[in-house]
Amino acid sequence: MEYYNIAKRLTASKNDCAAGVIGTSVTLAAPANQFVSTISVEDANAKADAWLAANVQAYANNTGSCRITAWRGINPSCVLEPATTLSPFDYLVVRYKWALGAGQDFDTYTGIVNSGTPLDNKWMGWGHGFNNEIPLNALAVDSYIMWGGDNTQANGVESCLVNFSKITTDFPTLNTIQLRMAGSWYSAVNTGNIDIEVITYLGGEMVKSGYDIINNGGTQVHKQTYSKRVLIQGTNLSKNIESVANLGYITYFKNSSTGQIVINY
Repeated sequence: MEYYNIAKRLTASKNDCAAGVIGTSVTLAAPANQFVSTISVEDANAKADAWLAANVQAYANNTGSCRITAWRGINPSCVLEPATTLSPFDYLVVRYKWALGAGQDFDTYTGIVNSGTPLDNKWMGWGHGFNNEIPLNALAVDSYIMWGGDNTQANGVESCLVNFSKITTDFPTLNTIQLRMAGSWYSAVNTGNIDIEVITYLGGEMVKSGYDIINNGGTQVHKQTYSKRVLIQGTNLSKNIESVANLGYITYFKNSSTGQIVINY
C-alpha cells in the first residue's frame, strides 16, 4: 500500500543580502501527493518536511529580494516598515535580541490590544504587574501569552509566546487579534541597536526553556528579523507603555489562521 503526503509549506528569509540590508520572506510549497511512502502518511509527511528543510533557504536566496532596513535615525516614527504577510500558524514567538555595545537590560512590553477581552493591555515583561504568563502559573501550552523572563545582561534575548490557538478557542467571537510590541533600556543604552525576531509555528507544543520559548513536534512556518534602534532608557518606565519605544504590531486573522507584521521606525 502507498501513502502520500499532505500539502506542506515552509518559509525562510533571503540571507545573502549585503550588510545593513534585510531579505524578504519566501514560502516554498510541497504539494499534496508529491512524496510517497510504503510505511505511513506520517512517513510521507516526514519526507516532505525534510525536502522543505533542505531546499527552502536556497529557494529564498534565489527568488527573494533585498530591501534596505538601515537605521532610521533617532526618530522612531519616521518610517513605517512595509507589512509582512504570514502563512497559517498556531503559535507566535517574538524574540528581542541585543549584542554587546547596544545597552544593558532591555525591557520588553508585549501584549494584546483592541480585543475587548480581559487579555487587553496586560504587558508581558519586568515590572508591568501582570506576572509572567496569563493565566498565572500556566505552562506554555496552556498560556494565552507568556514572557520568557527578565534578562538583565549586556547581551542576550527576551522572548514572548502568543498562543493564538488557545485564544481563538477560548474566545470564539474574536476574528482578529492584535499584538503590540514595545521596549526600553533599564540600566544603560549605548548604540540601542536590537533585533526583533518573529517566528511562527504550526502544530506541536510550546515549552519554556530559559529566557526562550520553543516548539516541540510542530513545524516552523515563518522566521523574520527586523533591525531597530531604541534610545529610550529609564528605571521608572515599566508601568507606562506610552513612555517607551513603540516597535510595531502583529495582527492575526482567525478565519485564515494567518497574520500580518508591521514594524514602526
